[in-house]
Amino acid sequence: MTPDERGRDVVLVDGARTPHGTLLGGLADVEAVSLARTAIDGLLERADVDGDEIDWVSLGNAIQAGIGQVPGRQAVVESSLPNETPATTVNEASGSGLRAITLAADRIAAGRSKFAVAGGFESMTNAPWILPEYRKGRRYGDVTLTDSMILDSLWDVNLDVHMGEITEGLVDREDVSRAAQDRYALESHRRAAEAIDTGAYDPELVPVETPDGIVERDEGPRPESTFDDLAALAPAFREDGTITAANASKLSDGAGVVLLADAEAAADHGLEPMATVADYDLVYRNPDEFNEAVGDVVEGLLERNDLAVDDVGAWWLNEAFAAQSVYVMERLGIPREKLNPRGGAIAYGHPIGASGGMLATSLAYQLHDEGLERGLVGMSVGGGGAIVALLERR
Repeated sequence: MTPDERGRDVVLVDGARTPHGTLLGGLADVEAVSLARTAIDGLLERADVDGDEIDWVSLGNAIQAGIGQVPGRQAVVESSLPNETPATTVNEASGSGLRAITLAADRIAAGRSKFAVAGGFESMTNAPWILPEYRKGRRYGDVTLTDSMILDSLWDVNLDVHMGEITEGLVDREDVSRAAQDRYALESHRRAAEAIDTGAYDPELVPVETPDGIVERDEGPRPESTFDDLAALAPAFREDGTITAANASKLSDGAGVVLLADAEAAADHGLEPMATVADYDLVYRNPDEFNEAVGDVVEGLLERNDLAVDDVGAWWLNEAFAAQSVYVMERLGIPREKLNPRGGAIAYGHPIGASGGMLATSLAYQLHDEGLERGLVGMSVGGGGAIVALLERR
């Protein structure tokens, strides 16, 4: 894209994320807003920017039942940012965190902000059960509790079906084998465990204080699992299906945010950005084709920027389901070694509204650490969509 098409250059100065906490794991006693506050304060401390300089906060959060009024604003008030800092909350299912980042980037590109904190947060552990229709009373019969975690983030309301069941449709259409999914899942666990053991993630992590101590490392990976272990698991969504608890993303908790800035403002403050937000795109298909939408949005973004798959050094595409990842990898011809090189959501989990901010942080750090020129971060979005952003080092 030309500078005129982009508007002002938007840079990613730094990022910070909490560890991934497994469902009912180490972060279970930390509410979602507190996770966001921890990530924000960790970012401000490492980015060496005064809170008074931040003129916008954009935070994604998907499971909002019972979380309280304007959760993004709550996070700002609880953080070290001035109470006058404006904030917006974005709910676009799995795309919430990355959509919050792109909205903040648009604001900076339009000259309406100079510094913005953006990303997302989620505590799937603390999502409540709800009683639909109960306000109107119940004269007779059973009352059924509804899990807001499923309803608000994992269930396509238009089709009245779980996202996993929809993905079984992709398996049928594209003939994605169970073996291919399980192999992909095993490699995700292996890479994740290796990244944790070697400390690859340490620079981007912000420890989280809990009543039981401090959580400093990602939870979730199980590198000891074997192909036979995964093959023995029963399907989760269809009796004759291929998707299991092991080759789909885990339920988890976490938060991740990045500091975005107008390039000139960053330079004036003596800041050295980790990357430039070069472009992004968001597309939608029919609700039952959300997996295919990932391929669409990547192809469109690459074409618009006159790039080939080989021009991208790292691909951080959320592993909602191994079937989706296998399909996208084969459709686009992405080398396996470049796709989620440090593991993904199958190993760590997918804290719905947080994943965009967490993945963007991890990609920015990989680009910086390894001197890579270009990377893509993105994910599918419930309702038939997908979002992706292009980060470049210039």
